[in-house]
Amino acid sequence: MGPRRTYAIARALVAALLSVGFVAALSACSPQPAVSGPPDPVAPAPPDLSTPEAAVATYLDWVSFSYRMANSDIATPTMTADEWVRVDAYIEYNRQQGRGIEQELMRFETRDRSVEETRATIAASEQWRYRYFSLDSLAYTSEPLEASYETTYTLVREAAGWLVTRVEASPMGAVE
Repeated sequence: MGPRRTYAIARALVAALLSVGFVAALSACSPQPAVSGPPDPVAPAPPDLSTPEAAVATYLDWVSFSYRMANSDIATPTMTADEWVRVDAYIEYNRQQGRGIEQELMRFETRDRSVEETRATIAASEQWRYRYFSLDSLAYTSEPLEASYETTYTLVREAAGWLVTRVEASPMGAVE
């Protein structure tokens, strides 16, 4: 192979590499499509039922995951059967609407707590951000929403640890 042919091949190779680099740079600068649905679900940490406070935090994480998965059985280890009925009813209501909920706890402040040997209550103020999505397409069906609540969690101590047995929530207002 002569020097001219080697030079031509090298020039073609450089041109091809520059073209690939140019296309890659343009792709990086192009606007990326907006996220149209919730990200892949991530399971929370294993349940911690060692204290009432840890149990409430665990309950909130696992119920949020249950809402995201539209499956009330997922959060069963964090609550009594009585509370499971309430959670299951809400998830079933949303399933009948063809939707799931992606939610995130933005703020949680304990206002009061009372702990006895086998029973505890924790009163809190909470702020949530949430969004509905279609169970069929996994596309969002609402804009991000926010809601704030005054809540009271009643817990009982069982062999597994502290379990949420009742949640009373009073809305402080919803913001769209």
